[in-house]
Parts: sequence; structure tokens; C-alpha cells
Amino acid sequence: MPMAEVRYEREDETVVAIITGEVDMSNATSVRQEIAASVTPDDDAVIIDMSELSFIDSAGLHAMIELGTVLEERRQQLLLCLPPKSTIRRAIEIIGLPHAVSVYADRGEAMDAVRASAVESRPMGPGPTENA
Repeated sequence: MPMAEVRYEREDETVVAIITGEVDMSNATSVRQEIAASVTPDDDAVIIDMSELSFIDSAGLHAMIELGTVLEERRQQLLLCLPPKSTIRRAIEIIGLPHAVSVYADRGEAMDAVRASAVESRPMGPGPTENA
């Protein structure tokens, strides 16, 4: 069984983790810990690209939820990328994971969401004054 491999890219203050292979009970914890360790305090978000993942079991899905919890405590976001027709995305929808973690069709959509929320969370300066 091919084990999971994770490779990383960066875009602005976002870590993109691309997981390939299989995530199951034998490696789910180590995959979660490896991804968590790649995130710096200055990062806004982690996008996990699962489009090349061939298999994930319940332990792997649980690890993604745990990672989301850890990141949320650090005031960072977790976003998953899965093609709409993938069997893994269907499994995630069945168990209700999109309620716990944001799921997007591709990395472009996920980056747009990160950028939008970064703008929303920036401190606002004095706004335009209203004309009476």
C-alpha cells in the first residue's frame, strides 16, 4: 500500500500541503503532525490539496478535524481541496466534515477564500464619514 507523502508550497501567508498516496490509521497522526509542524505563527491558513490522494480512512478524516481544531486555536484556517466528483469528497460530505472544515473544488477557490477572510480580519481604519 503506498504510504502518504506530503509536499509543500507557499503562497503569501498560506501553506499549501499536497497529500498523495494513502492516509489511514497507520500514518494519520504522523501526517497531521507533519502538516501542523510546517505552519508558522505568521501563517493565516493551511490549504490541504487532497486531489492526488488515493485513499483516506476514518482515522485520516479524524486527523484532519484535529488539525482544524489546532489551527483554529491558533486563529488560523484549514481549507481542504477536493474535486467535486471525487469519491473522497463524497465520503467527507456523507460524514458531515464540511460543517467542521471548509471544502473547496480547487486551490484557486481556496486561495480566494483565504484572501477574502484576511481582508475581513484586518483592523479597520477610520471609515468614510457619512454625509448628513
